Amino acid sequence: MRIAMLHWAFPPTIGGVETHLVLLGRGLVRSGHSVHLLTGLAEGQPPEATEYVWSGMRIRRTPLLNLNGRRLEDFARQRSEIEREIFAFIERVQPDLVHAHNMHYFSPVHAEAVMQACHRLGLPLALTAHNTWDDGLWWRMCALADGWDGVIAVSRYIRNELERSGYSPYRIRVIHHGIDTRQFTPPGPAERARLWEEFPSLRGRRVIFHPARMGRAKGCHVSIRALEIVRRRVPEALLVLAGNGNIVDWGAVQGGEIRYLQQLIEELGLREHVYIQCFPWEQMPKIYQLSELVIYPSAVHEPFGLAMLEAMATGKPLVVTDSGGMPEVVKDGVNGLVVPRADSRALAEACLRLLEDRELAGRLARTGLEMVQRYWSLEVMTRNTVEFYRWLIRTRGRERARPQAIPTPARQ
Repeated sequence: MRIAMLHWAFPPTIGGVETHLVLLGRGLVRSGHSVHLLTGLAEGQPPEATEYVWSGMRIRRTPLLNLNGRRLEDFARQRSEIEREIFAFIERVQPDLVHAHNMHYFSPVHAEAVMQACHRLGLPLALTAHNTWDDGLWWRMCALADGWDGVIAVSRYIRNELERSGYSPYRIRVIHHGIDTRQFTPPGPAERARLWEEFPSLRGRRVIFHPARMGRAKGCHVSIRALEIVRRRVPEALLVLAGNGNIVDWGAVQGGEIRYLQQLIEELGLREHVYIQCFPWEQMPKIYQLSELVIYPSAVHEPFGLAMLEAMATGKPLVVTDSGGMPEVVKDGVNGLVVPRADSRALAEACLRLLEDRELAGRLARTGLEMVQRYWSLEVMTRNTVEFYRWLIRTRGRERARPQAIPTPARQ
């Protein structure tokens, strides 16, 4: 099968959707499919379009899909260029199916261009909704909901939000993310010793890893306040924050978020106990392996939370909030701990339970590892996605299929 994908960004730009694209693309290529991606330029790259092959995927980068520093008015002025770029990409690939990621927000110009190209070429068009919003632009974009032949929601939470916003339930299929368990693995003693040499700043500390971009939406302020409480009983605790680096910053808000968090760290006297580093995507498994536990205390409704799977795949106990799609994966006391949103004391107590009760931490980690290998592996996600593609190709042009016509995925 030949698949044309479109998304705003791709590594070295870092983010949950970008990581998912790497994983899904890798899984599809391993399964014998041909994957072509149209995406934006990364920071520091030449301003002109470029093409190359990455892990078996053919990537085309164009400034016409860049979001940072752009406004709706900018897209409107470039409508004809955007339409030509998207149509030429799809026509050149000659795909069996077009799969857009998060193009149900940010720009009606791009969404309409994709829909028009697929209509002219007679191609089925899929959307993966990694997020939902609630503002004027969101409701404007919802008017285009019928333009997607099929929609993948990354969690039941996202599916419910889409239905609430007017998307037809007959077109939506929930497919949870999957993780590459060849890349994210529990470390052995020799590997841990080598990693301590590679990251000497973490040696001798009890590492609590919060793998998210720095911002209050991801609960980084909650993590910092929780650390102040944790250190009263575990003085060697160290909070590792993954920094920001090269990300999609629609609205240019990250600078203010980072300044706020740095000021909070100073006010609480935690400068020596919070380690901030923007780790390249390839290094992330190593930081998980060096951590004692992982936290993901999103302060907003998290659509899914890929970090949950990364933590479980590396054999780490984790704490999440009762937020969005995360409770669909983490069951309190089974494969992790679940605490209320924006509650730094509850987060601190959960961390202390895991730091002080090694038997509990080990049991949760072992169960999480077993569950991610069984239900949320890259192979499971890829198989479910390919089944969805085949259903979409088979049913396009007919009367909209009823819910029972959509193939039932592995556990979701």
